[in-house]
Amino acid sequence: MTDIGRVREVNQDSFATIDLMGIYIVADGMGGHAAGEKASLSAVATTIEVFSAYDFETKKLNGNETPLEICDVIKIALRESNNRIIQASISSITLQGMGTTEVMAIYYENRVFMGHVGDSRAYLIKNGQIKQVTKDHSVVQDLKDQGLLTEEEAKVHPYRNVITRCLGMQADVDVDTFSFDVGYGDKVLMCSDGLTNLVSDEEIREIASNSSDLEKINKTLIDLANHRGGHDNITIVLMHNVD
Repeated sequence: MTDIGRVREVNQDSFATIDLMGIYIVADGMGGHAAGEKASLSAVATTIEVFSAYDFETKKLNGNETPLEICDVIKIALRESNNRIIQASISSITLQGMGTTEVMAIYYENRVFMGHVGDSRAYLIKNGQIKQVTKDHSVVQDLKDQGLLTEEEAKVHPYRNVITRCLGMQADVDVDTFSFDVGYGDKVLMCSDGLTNLVSDEEIREIASNSSDLEKINKTLIDLANHRGGHDNITIVLMHNVD
């Protein structure tokens, strides 16, 4: 579910949920006019295109002989997304400087394989507990890692929305990848920072844990963010393991 929020004139977030492929994506675009929207749409489309050419059983991409693990293909997909966004941004003056975050998940054989660049997040909600499984690529996260900011200080820091990594920022992009098992009843929630800047992890945990109606959960979370100002676009992709 995605929402423009109460301030922005354009929704620059993009997302995809393709159950048959087990692929789930959230991208938060940035750039003037519609450039951010184009960047996030490009990232989502490119990721889907790459994984459409991947055989999960043989582990071969585009029929090449060398087998690749899922996390390897995630890196290829996000790096190709980065390349295409950069190429587009240098081809048009209206697209210069555009970029996007991306957080993505592949669900395969009761395991979630994740990749991300930027500050869009993923959480694992399990047994009534919540854990942020991604780590923000942001200035305040770096300051927290150095012990220079507390969690509370980070929430109000003037640079809290400044990211240190995104697709379209530079020719070489580092992609974080990891994987974890999911059991029956576990939920994985991915979102843009339009949610997490206004709704706490504890509130996400409580709302997501108290229902199995995914549409209702997403709507409740988005309504809460909008009630608190809706300063940014809000996008949520929520998975519930019922296998």
